[in-house]
Amino acid sequence: MESGRVVDFQSLTENVGRFNLRDKIFLIPQMNRIGGHLIAATFRGFGINAKVMDTYKGLDLGKKYTSGKECYPCQITTGDILYFLKKEKDRLGKDFNPEDYVYFMPESGGPCRFGMYNKYQRIVLDSFPELKSIKIGSLTSRDGYSLAGIIEKERMRDLRKAAYFSIVIADILDRLLWRIRPYEKKPGMTDDFVERSMRVM
Repeated sequence: MESGRVVDFQSLTENVGRFNLRDKIFLIPQMNRIGGHLIAATFRGFGINAKVMDTYKGLDLGKKYTSGKECYPCQITTGDILYFLKKEKDRLGKDFNPEDYVYFMPESGGPCRFGMYNKYQRIVLDSFPELKSIKIGSLTSRDGYSLAGIIEKERMRDLRKAAYFSIVIADILDRLLWRIRPYEKKPGMTDDFVERSMRVM
């Protein structure tokens, strides 16, 4: 993958937002391991082909295409998407079609830079001619994380409830993990239990 030089800012409005996920591969970064897997499973339960990307494997790529002034998770997730797409391109060869994918990077308002991740990552993806047509699916706090447009209207309410519960359960499992791990009798026991629990859910 070779990076180009031209930045098309119109792409920030046309290629970042809510897109219909039917027949797409919905790529979810592991910003939280348990949460990422449970939310992906929730989407799959609604017929969306959601896939959690490996994390940290593309960190070198993430650092290469960031300045170092961004939040560390921005570097990680930038590397994750670039690494995943590079591997997909290598695996599929001529059959690789960037329009088959939607990368999930929501946003929120406030002082946190998280609201800028998807814009920055759009600019990075646009710097690769072969990745320009990949959409970034983004839900935003500005409209209460509305699901309008990504799934049929009659299923939105159920998806919203299921996604909410998956995030709450992920947070509870995370807290249990951090609370119990220091007292485990056998190292790794807590992680194994949480991993098995996550797979069951």
